[in-house]
Amino acid sequence: MTERLPTYSVVVSREDDLWVAVVERLPGGATDVERFGELPDAVRDLISTLVGVEPDAFWIEWRYQQGGADLTQVIETFRQWERLAAQVVRYRDSSRLAAVRGLRAAGLSYREIADVIVVSHQRIGQLLDKSGGADVAEKSPVSVDEAAGDGDRSGVATPFDMLVAALLDSARRLPAASRSGLLATAASLLREASVDLRPAG
Repeated sequence: MTERLPTYSVVVSREDDLWVAVVERLPGGATDVERFGELPDAVRDLISTLVGVEPDAFWIEWRYQQGGADLTQVIETFRQWERLAAQVVRYRDSSRLAAVRGLRAAGLSYREIADVIVVSHQRIGQLLDKSGGADVAEKSPVSVDEAAGDGDRSGVATPFDMLVAALLDSARRLPAASRSGLLATAASLLREASVDLRPAG
């Protein structure tokens, strides 16, 4: 059985033009940074130094508070959507390139491909030139298994694959207790969906 990692609760607030992070129930557990994005590394380094463990040997439970308001939910929800949006763009671009290559290999002109992809024919040329052309098979787009983290390039990822990959990515970022609940809920929803999708009769 894998040993559960300890979880440290960190409260973040804005004070004197700095982002201040306080690690609850850890003596000396306070630090500040100028930019919000510097918090994860700064807090991990702080906890690692005070406790004497590696920076990846614990979980951090972030809480964001300001002026008596708890902003944790809105900030974490926004950050999850940001990560998801970045993944969507990556998979969209990969799928578009696969379509462009396939259409070109089938003999369609740049203008005909552009009509399908809804970009300019100049952009089609740029995509093919950047990727090395339609005949470069080894430069395949993001695959189903790669989206899930396996790195096997057996087929192009679908939007559903991307959503599953995003779910697993979100789950990996949660403490063990919260992760099991999320995955159990997701499994239940997938089972219900599989029943609904079965053909009648």
